Amino acid sequence: MGASKRMEVLKGAVLSLLMDAYQKRNKIGMVSFRREDAKLILPFTNSVELGEKLLKDLPTGGKTPLSKGFLKSYEAIINEMRKNPYIIPVVIFISDFKPNVAYGKNAIEEVYTICEKFIEKEINVVLIDTEVDNFIKIGIGKKLSEMFNFTYYKIDNLTKEDLIKIANNYYHG
Repeated sequence: MGASKRMEVLKGAVLSLLMDAYQKRNKIGMVSFRREDAKLILPFTNSVELGEKLLKDLPTGGKTPLSKGFLKSYEAIINEMRKNPYIIPVVIFISDFKPNVAYGKNAIEEVYTICEKFIEKEINVVLIDTEVDNFIKIGIGKKLSEMFNFTYYKIDNLTKEDLIKIANNYYHG
């Protein structure tokens, strides 16, 4: 699946999740991680209009600062949990899980450290792997799921409706 097709599925899923969140009074946030940094591009909201505006021109491709993405996601969900301690936190990562930018010296060790924090805070983590199956497959997403007991899916097998069902499995609305 090409990057533009994966991004189309992602944007459709996020907007569908926002529509569902609006109806159920849940909130969705989104962190983008590419090139050298990670940014909270969609603060936690149930506003479909805001989501459409912010996701309209979301770029793809380039380097994957995976540890920065995991860290920014962790910080965002922890901040939201402080505001509302009764939420059921779910973080869905959609990535090829090929870390090639670190904030320190070892990108993959940084990811492991942050994954341990998700476990400590009992944050549900779902990994959606966009890595292409070819002779250069690294398989870090699958390895993370096995190491930390995270839920794991390959994006090739999912529709936006599937992503909504995955998210909805964590709460009852």
